[in-house]
Amino acid sequence: MRIRHVNLTRGPIWQQILYFAVPLLLINLMQQVFAMADLMIVGNFSGLDAMAGIGATTSLINMMIGLALGLATGVAVVTVQVNGSEDYDGLYKVVHTGYALALLGGLLITALGSGLSPLLLRLMNTPEDILPNAVTYLRIYFLAALPVLVYNVGAGILRGVGDTRHPLLFLSLGVLFNIALDFLFVGYFDWGVRGAAWAYVIAQVATAILVTASLMTSLTPFRLFLRDIAFHPPMLVRSVKVGIPAGLQTFIVSLSGVFIQSFVNRFGKHAVAGFSVATRIDTLVFVLISGLALAVMTFTGANAGAGCYDRIRKGLRQSLVMAFVLVSTLSALLILARKPIARAFNADPEVVSYASIILIILLTLYWVFALTEVIGATLRGIGYSVFPMVVSLICMAGVRVLWMYSVLPFWDSFEAVILAYPVAWAVSLVTYSVYLARKARFLFAGEGPAQTFAAESCSIEEDLPQACTNDLNHRGGDLHE
Repeated sequence: MRIRHVNLTRGPIWQQILYFAVPLLLINLMQQVFAMADLMIVGNFSGLDAMAGIGATTSLINMMIGLALGLATGVAVVTVQVNGSEDYDGLYKVVHTGYALALLGGLLITALGSGLSPLLLRLMNTPEDILPNAVTYLRIYFLAALPVLVYNVGAGILRGVGDTRHPLLFLSLGVLFNIALDFLFVGYFDWGVRGAAWAYVIAQVATAILVTASLMTSLTPFRLFLRDIAFHPPMLVRSVKVGIPAGLQTFIVSLSGVFIQSFVNRFGKHAVAGFSVATRIDTLVFVLISGLALAVMTFTGANAGAGCYDRIRKGLRQSLVMAFVLVSTLSALLILARKPIARAFNADPEVVSYASIILIILLTLYWVFALTEVIGATLRGIGYSVFPMVVSLICMAGVRVLWMYSVLPFWDSFEAVILAYPVAWAVSLVTYSVYLARKARFLFAGEGPAQTFAAESCSIEEDLPQACTNDLNHRGGDLHE
């Protein structure tokens, strides 16, 4: 397998981040197309009840995906760090530890998710007329936990060594396969939600096989040997130190989404279907934010490993500007086209109306969420993964729950439920801003969790890029890029 390495410690910062973000954005978009294809095809072939049944599972599915991506994030960050310091023994260990983590985590999530699906859906006040479809879809869907984890860990390893092309290629093939199976199972065989769920599982297995095969056949230090898959304690600790907080962060935020979904369910199946349509459409903005955040985290991790902290500071500033401009532009376009896009999922006027309300509220303020994600990604790349988790727990999840109990008794409306999202984003952004104002000097001076990695890669100045040498000798001075 031919790999093109990208050196993130040299060159114009904003161009590198954007260049690295585009493939990640496409990868994330391909992942979301799985869910969009399921809902759109079911909505057009199987009717409102089947579509709403899938929609009722969205927040629970997000919890599973969040845990998977969190664990994969930990492996990806450590891969970037050991690859940047040319620690090939460490690279071998993190690859095989990552796969062991994916296998164990996937089996646990499948067992828990499949067993608890009916109970969880009932606790969420899922309407009785769509409950059977929701249970069927969710139980089958959780069978994909193992291949989802394997693909994301494998893709994280490839991205960590600079290869974004192969993960995108494998995922694109998986999406095409998923859509073809959707039309076959749902459109031709008329299997409804069962067909959509199995199409997703089979397609995820295919992508997991592709990424694993590519790692097994590569003639590189990060080659995967199935017989060597095992936990290596030092790499496991480093991976879970980033991955568990990142996974818990997403899990906690998704858990608050489950809470919000339970309030949406009170408005009936049309609201549930509209909510599901809107979340699929605003995913187009979310993947932009996610791709940019992953690129920022990778950029930050590489420069932290090399001791280039002034580049990290500049990268944060430039990333915040890019996030605001790009997210605001895309959100505006989607607001203008919200109704035609919603009708492509389901033409029911009531469903379209609910979806339109949600999109106007969320897309108008999505740029706030984008800024919080960029700051959080920077902190995780440096090695500070606990604070972003705390922000998610208190500001994202806690504020949403508090909003529901304090506002809805006085303003019991669908709009009030949806406003819980932007209110939580705003509180998170204020919290991050205060934290950065107080800790910026410490965070960008090479101290704390990332210091060990910097010391390993920057102990000999002759081995450093010139920009990094300048950074070590003149902390806080300008870098010549």
